[in-house]
Amino acid sequence: MLIKSKPSIIATFMGCCIPLLFAQTPFDATDFLENHCTSCHDDVDQKGGLDLTSVVWKPGNLANFATWVKIHDRVASGEMPPRKKKRPETADLEKFLGSISSNLTKHETAAVAREGRATKRRLNRFEYENTLRDLLSLPYLDVKDFLPEDTEANGFNKTGEALDVSHVQMARYLKAADYALRQAIVPQAEQPAKTVKRYPTWNQDDFVKNINQVPARRRTFPMQGLELKSEFFGKGIRDLRMQDQMIKDSGSIGILMSTYEPTEIRFGGFKAPVSGRYRLRVSANSFWIDNEFTTVSAGRRPEPVTLYADTPPDQLRKLGSFDVGAKPTVGELDVLLLAGETIRPDAARLYRPRPMAKGNPNGDESGMPGVAFQWLEVEGPLIDPWPPAGQRLLFRDLPFIAGKDGVEIISKNPDADAARLLREFMRQAYRGPFPDSEVERFLGLVRRAIKDGHGFTDAMIAGYSGVLCSPEFLYLDEKPGGLDDFALAERLSYFLWNSRPDETLRQLAETKRLHETSVLQQQTERLLKDPRSQRFVNAFLDYWLDLRHIAGSAPDAELYPEYQLDDLLVESMTAETQLFFSDLLKRNLSVTNLVGSDFAMLNERLAKLYDIPGVDGVALRPVKLAPDSVRGGLLTQASVLKVTSNGTTTSPVTRGAWIMARLLGKPAPPPPASVPAVEPDTRGVTTIREQLEK
Repeated sequence: MLIKSKPSIIATFMGCCIPLLFAQTPFDATDFLENHCTSCHDDVDQKGGLDLTSVVWKPGNLANFATWVKIHDRVASGEMPPRKKKRPETADLEKFLGSISSNLTKHETAAVAREGRATKRRLNRFEYENTLRDLLSLPYLDVKDFLPEDTEANGFNKTGEALDVSHVQMARYLKAADYALRQAIVPQAEQPAKTVKRYPTWNQDDFVKNINQVPARRRTFPMQGLELKSEFFGKGIRDLRMQDQMIKDSGSIGILMSTYEPTEIRFGGFKAPVSGRYRLRVSANSFWIDNEFTTVSAGRRPEPVTLYADTPPDQLRKLGSFDVGAKPTVGELDVLLLAGETIRPDAARLYRPRPMAKGNPNGDESGMPGVAFQWLEVEGPLIDPWPPAGQRLLFRDLPFIAGKDGVEIISKNPDADAARLLREFMRQAYRGPFPDSEVERFLGLVRRAIKDGHGFTDAMIAGYSGVLCSPEFLYLDEKPGGLDDFALAERLSYFLWNSRPDETLRQLAETKRLHETSVLQQQTERLLKDPRSQRFVNAFLDYWLDLRHIAGSAPDAELYPEYQLDDLLVESMTAETQLFFSDLLKRNLSVTNLVGSDFAMLNERLAKLYDIPGVDGVALRPVKLAPDSVRGGLLTQASVLKVTSNGTTTSPVTRGAWIMARLLGKPAPPPPASVPAVEPDTRGVTTIREQLEK
């Protein structure tokens, strides 16, 4: 209801008025405002920038409507009239507030019935990408960077008033749609053979190249079991490879430094032949080596290993993590790879050269930890069935052959096939019923392209691109009146999945059952349990808590050297907040956990940062906190602390304003323009707390 609106951040309120103004309102507020406001807010004083003598009753104007809401809210909260002024009688106050509230609510109700609940809005770029991924069955598709940044309103990128459309944006949508459609078409006529191939580290240049170093700078070591193959030191890479038969499958390469420069190890012998799903297996183990680099013993603890997809030049994308023990451990990940990507492993706890850092922070007088890699095994590409679902959506059962640029779809009756394919595609792409005239509209594009000499494949892509850039696809259904089942399915899926309704929601909408309370509740639970609900969590937290800005400032390298090159810490910080919020949703926990929780989502790296003992391994999981722990809730999580600081010092003012806006829903008002900045005498203070006290 309108009367529950939060107070505005604009510090303007209440003022005097003249009878002429209130003669234009549908209620009598003359006496109240003349008795309590006329001394401050007339056309002379205009305190707070508000001149009520110029404010008429025109609630159809958004700015005018907002002004009357602010007047109501300021009086209702007791902020106006000011405390030093005479307080109005309770009966007069209730009459004044009730009259404004009832008339504003009446207008709002009529406007909703006439215009709909929300401004018609387009998909933002994240929703557009997710929708194409699900529609074309391309989970690895990346098209959001084709599109301009979305404008925000009230801190989020899902508001119709902010999501406008320009000719530049339409050009970008067309480019993104064309790229996505071509990604859905197979790059070759024959199905890529699924293979299982092992890549021993001994045969990988990027592992072996670091062996030929002077002892003090060695970064990789040839090993067999827990013995160093020291007789190979100083020999050339070609000579080392000649010894491959001796240690072909049992041999391994031990590393003491992370994968960052200058080590940069990767399984360069593998490059993904096509984009798709692959199964990776990596064999590795932890070890301990003395400070003289001569004696190796079993690892003293498990070590976390992370695998990244590596696209030159050094564009890394995290695939997953696992722990390896003192004996060779095989970690397995199902991953999505882009054509040409290779695999870079990283042992996250190993030494990384950092500013002002001396020695290995994980070592002691007896030595230091290391990780030995034996091999990478790749199974894939895992494509089933053939052709993939995306191409079957676009061209169904039409045959295809190898062409000049990829494959060419063969059609014996282009016009009939185009009409059939377009109708079937639009049934999947559109989120509700559509008339036959819509098909004819895009069929004209296909016919025109064929007439201009384009092949059937390119002509169909032109028609499909038109569908993916049409208002029916780009915009959510925001018709006036109550939501029908199709609009409800759309609202639900774009809320919890940031993507299109799936077939289950579509069928319930078609049978007009989705609006039933029990069905709607069951579907809401289903969507929340689906892995796609993580899109809601990530997108919501990116904007609500500003997690998208976590890389916006880098901590000072000298003040916080432990943060530099520590990808495991950086990745865990964001994941902690995301998994914590997900857990609140899944277990339907109290909202009080946001500020005071008795558990935290931790792995070993975060637990070390927070000085919480007894947490081992790379996996994030719920950890019970001690009763006297200072941790628990959002305000003590590293990600939130980072986005509310500047990388050098903590700012209580910035953090306090963030808490007011994000957690309390009461943003701090801006300072009055007429009040200069306060410059207190802070001589002798040593902390920010002392500065603020002064």
